[in-house]
This record gives sequence, C-alpha cells and structure tokens, in this order.
Amino acid sequence: ISLATTFPELLVAILSSLDGTTGLAVGNGVGSAICNIGLICGIAFVIMSADMSRGGILKYYLLVVTSLFLMIVGFFFELTIWQAFVLIAITILFFIFNYIDSILQQPKKTKESQKNEHLKPLWLTILLFILGAGAVGGGAYLLIDKVEFLAKVIGVSEQFVGLTVIAIGTSLPELITVIASVKKKTPYLAVGNIIGSNILNLTLIIGTSRLCAWNYNMPITTETAYISLPFAFLLSIILVLPILIKKKTYRWQGILFLVLYTLYIAYLICNAIWKFI
Repeated sequence: ISLATTFPELLVAILSSLDGTTGLAVGNGVGSAICNIGLICGIAFVIMSADMSRGGILKYYLLVVTSLFLMIVGFFFELTIWQAFVLIAITILFFIFNYIDSILQQPKKTKESQKNEHLKPLWLTILLFILGAGAVGGGAYLLIDKVEFLAKVIGVSEQFVGLTVIAIGTSLPELITVIASVKKKTPYLAVGNIIGSNILNLTLIIGTSRLCAWNYNMPITTETAYISLPFAFLLSIILVLPILIKKKTYRWQGILFLVLYTLYIAYLICNAIWKFI
C-alpha cells in the first residue's frame, strides 16, 4: 500500500529530475513526508487513536534514522550521488524489514480459508493497473509542465511549490487510505501506511530523483535545510515516540500535528510573500 500510494510522488520526482527541475523533486519528497504526518496523520489521530502493538518496530526506527540523515545532508545544501545510493540502500532495507515482519506477524491461512477467498481475475487486475498507472503518469507529466510555468510567473522557488501544492496533491492517495482505514476501524493500517510512505518519500523518491538527475546538481535551499528537513525530523519523533513507548497513538498527537502543519504552511506562504514584496 505504501508503495502504491507513493507512486504519484515517484513519477513527479522522475519526470522533474529528467527535466532538470531538481528543486521540485526535493520539495515534493520532503513536503509529502511532512504533509503525511502533519495533515493526514493529524486528521486520522483526531478521529480515533490506534493500537500499534501489531507488527515490528524496526520501521519506526528506520523513519527516524532516515529523517535524521536527510537533515544532516541538508546542512551541506546539496544532495550528492553517493548520498542517493545510501537512500536507495535504506529503501531496500525497508522492504527487507517489511518482509521479515510479514513472515513473523501474518497468521497462517488454512487451505479452506484460501479457497473461500474471492479474488479478481488476473487479466482484470493487470488492466486496472495499466489504466491507473497511465492516468497517474499523464497527470504527473501535465503537473510538472504547469508547475514550472506557475513558479516562474509567480516568482517563487520550485522547492516552495513542491513543499506545498504538489506535496498536498500527491498525498491524496494516503488521505483516501486513511479514510478507508478509519471507516473499517483499522487505523493501525493507516499509520503503517503513513510510516511506510514517509520512508519511501525520503529514500526512494529523493534517491531516485538524484540518480535521474545524474547530469544536474541537486541543491537544497536554505529554507529546506534549516526549516523543512528539521521540521520533518521533529514530526517523525512526535509520531514514533508514543508508539515505541506505549504502542499506541493519541488524539493529542493529531491536534498537535494539525497545529504545527498549519503554522508551517503559514510560514512558507508568508515567507514567499515577503520575498515577492
């Protein structure tokens, strides 16, 4: 689910990097991670708390380590090729953790229960996947083209657009997943999806972007280095600590996330207006 809901960010990152719009790729990856916790987790936690005793804890540590690594990288104001390979390695480690966790946690199904499962035909699944991927790919292509034009007309940086408008737009699949999980009263699935998506946003998305922009530099703006990356690290700590200590989430986290995210977006907008003036 995390990989599927991160697909829009991945396409935006690849297309923008190939086009040399590396600032948009960085802003999209970091901004989506912030939006996932600040806005989407905020909404989910306000509605209901979640029991997080299911599953392993390795991915929670991995999220914090990844956020910390990127925050340190940001202080050098540029993402290098070797750092991109480190992020891809963390991505592989994430999938290994998930595989181990699934082996340890998933109950064994009996042959009778497997026979009773109603699965869609394989050809229909493949067709729906192709149609969905094509729609997302076409939308990502149009998005990159219009965002570049919009950033130039308004006079704001590509990373600002990626941190705000693009981040919220490409995070909509996570929002839909959270809503579905809340309706089914399985919020722990929503939290697991958010954590997984954030790890992929910060590793697979940004790492792939740097590798696709092989012939370009990938600078990190001062604003992203000093504000957005430390803010993403702070949100990750607030999200993970109660889960590691009490193995559950709380409504106060949701309220705090929404307040912090609102202040963050307000800061970005005010800062952009101030520079424009």
